[in-house]
Amino acid sequence: MKLATTLRFYCALWLGKSILLFSRLAGKPGTTLPGAVALKLYPELLARLAGGLPHGAIVVTGTNGKTTTSNLLAEVLQHAGMMLTFNRAGANLVTGITSAFLAASRWDGRNPSQLALLEVDEAAMAKVVPSVKPHTLVITNFFRDQLDRYGELDKTVALVKDTINTYLPHAKLILNADDPLAAQIGANREGVLYYGVAPTDYDITGNSQAREAKFCSFCGHAYDYELYHYGQLGIYTCPGCGFQRPVPDVLADKVQIRGTVGVSFSLGGTAINLQHQGFYSVYNALAAAAAALGMGIGIEHIKAALDGFIPQAGRMEQFLFGAARVTLSLVKNPTGFNEVIRAMVHGEKPLGLMIAINDNAADGRDISWLWDVDFETLADKAEFVICSGSRAEDLAVRLKYAGMETEKLYVVKDLAQALSQLGAKLDAGMSGYVLPTYTALFPTRQLMNAARSKAYAS
Repeated sequence: MKLATTLRFYCALWLGKSILLFSRLAGKPGTTLPGAVALKLYPELLARLAGGLPHGAIVVTGTNGKTTTSNLLAEVLQHAGMMLTFNRAGANLVTGITSAFLAASRWDGRNPSQLALLEVDEAAMAKVVPSVKPHTLVITNFFRDQLDRYGELDKTVALVKDTINTYLPHAKLILNADDPLAAQIGANREGVLYYGVAPTDYDITGNSQAREAKFCSFCGHAYDYELYHYGQLGIYTCPGCGFQRPVPDVLADKVQIRGTVGVSFSLGGTAINLQHQGFYSVYNALAAAAAALGMGIGIEHIKAALDGFIPQAGRMEQFLFGAARVTLSLVKNPTGFNEVIRAMVHGEKPLGLMIAINDNAADGRDISWLWDVDFETLADKAEFVICSGSRAEDLAVRLKYAGMETEKLYVVKDLAQALSQLGAKLDAGMSGYVLPTYTALFPTRQLMNAARSKAYAS
């Protein structure tokens, strides 16, 4: 039996690595197929490949920001000299994570990495965690996202919490103190490190936005908020049972949003200057910094890595497109979209936008979340909006109801044609933004890169 198991392991390993090799030779990323095929042959493959790393594994999960947080943390760890197994491409289901281990492992199954850093989809936690057994879990936040896939938010939080209680009773938790849905997971538990943001000049005291977590997870009483940073993230207290925002162990203060230049904040007296736009970028960097500090990594490594990090594909990525600078950013749920809008309107230049909304399975079939996005803020700031993607007409209707003048709206469902029209309409005095949902992101980015390459060639 032991010999048969060993043979299956090596057959799965070699088959998976061969598929990965041929995928890359064919110009494909090979982020999920190698793992999917190998797991069919040997379902315990991930557990075998994940075992034995000298510094174990760290998992990052949550609704928004987990890809950027993972990439920032990887930058810090590598700056500190660690060799990682890392699903950098963001394939965060069990197949993608297995593919990352296949890529990192040698043909004899040995892995030269010291540590695994894994971005994990919330819905995949129960499948991934038992195999990789992380010693540290970072949770960014919880927001409504793809209701047709995840169900209500309470279900997602319960799934993550049950996974922690079942498989990670002694793991270190790195939790967002400002999100009551994340913070409540650490109640009555040791080994929790909380991160949060001090009051800023950009906070909101009213409750005009659509927000999650209006009611306490323990007693059901409505929270009292001193302020909101964004969404339900802020400083809160439950007057019913006394649960309140934990005092952050890692605190960002002196937050400054500098338009297209980026954002900055102070971390224990050390100035951090990010090349990222948007308030939410502070939380991504803060989560990565908290995880690194929890591992004993010095602030000098954290500052150098965060200051020098270039935003990855589709996360406030910068392009020179025609005569104007254009920012490409993924949008996938109301809270994330609202923060992108807030970053856009902080600039002084008028805006030219292309928004591509798809409703494929990976995007979520239900696009009713568009009605919770604060498009009204854009009505006066945007010079024009090109509506693209499979649900372009639905987006145009939503923008019309938001107060956008119809002569500013253009419906161009084809991505290439929409980008061409964007380039023709933008001028050097405008800020351009391209905002696609998930399945529109990489085709759009490919077209923008092709246009940039063509411009360089000419």
